Amino acid sequence: MQFSDPGYDWNSFIWTCSNHLVLPVIYLKFLKYDLLGYLPEVLAQHLEDIYSLNRKRNEQILEQMKEINATLNAAGISPIYLKGTGNLIDGIYSDIGERIIGDIDLLVREDDYLKSVELAKEIGYINYWGEPNNPLKIKHYPRLYKEHVPADLEIHHIPVRSKYSKYFNSEMIFRQKTEVIGFPGCFVPGDEHKVVLNFIHSQLSNSGHQLGVVSLRDIYDLYLFSERVNVTTLFSQIPYKRKAGAYFTLAQKLLRTSIFNQQTLTSKIFIWKHDLNLSSPLFNTLNRIPWVISRIIFHEYPKQVKNAFIYKSDRQLLLRKLVNPKRYIYHLNVYKKMIN
Repeated sequence: MQFSDPGYDWNSFIWTCSNHLVLPVIYLKFLKYDLLGYLPEVLAQHLEDIYSLNRKRNEQILEQMKEINATLNAAGISPIYLKGTGNLIDGIYSDIGERIIGDIDLLVREDDYLKSVELAKEIGYINYWGEPNNPLKIKHYPRLYKEHVPADLEIHHIPVRSKYSKYFNSEMIFRQKTEVIGFPGCFVPGDEHKVVLNFIHSQLSNSGHQLGVVSLRDIYDLYLFSERVNVTTLFSQIPYKRKAGAYFTLAQKLLRTSIFNQQTLTSKIFIWKHDLNLSSPLFNTLNRIPWVISRIIFHEYPKQVKNAFIYKSDRQLLLRKLVNPKRYIYHLNVYKKMIN
């Protein structure tokens, strides 16, 4: 079915793009290739409005980052900006409104970790999740919030979960960090490390490979990285090669461009699961239920109970959660969303 077909299902198209956080880039691509005329007028205006709002928000995020960076630089700390915000200042995107940014992720050295948190608090950031008992055991400090700025702040002392640090860690990133032209004192990972972080975040940390899912926003970032880095050449340096190969091969299929092609059994199964998730709502639900249950039974709740026995603050927090009916409704909605 073509866009010019009067029966084209625009609702499904927009729902998918919105769910994958790629509406601004879709608008820019339609504008570039003169395709907006094929859209219903109200839809074309809707896409333009979303893009304009996102561009304005990203401009505000850049100002927010400058304040954070100036504060850290004044204390002798040179942070490395990760993921979306790092890509934004590094010129990965053709337009600053192209990428939807969730929060500001920055990486500092271990010795600067807690000092950076205190400096952020001095300029108005607060922690509304409660102080962690051992902040060095989590990859980033609990999200910091500040009124009247668009993005929350996550300060990392390691770039990925500790279980993956054997293959990808802070020292590796700091050795190949790149200073950003036009943003003095701002650093980003090297281009090769952007690819590695993209894979680990999408497929390992977020269980993408296990579920057979990808984020189109991550896939688009990978495509832009591939214009700077030869992914096939880089492949030998990437951990979990079968999973990485499956992810890169699916990216090539979705984008219909030359990124990486290694037809292994793992990649075929991964692509099969991905396609079946899209074509069968029943499979998609049944595929997710064991994953959600395992997270509840084997990870999240046991960890909370264990910490409640060890730490008084965790015990008090757990008791507050148990007597709050809104928490049960919140968790029910979260797990429904994870399944669907």
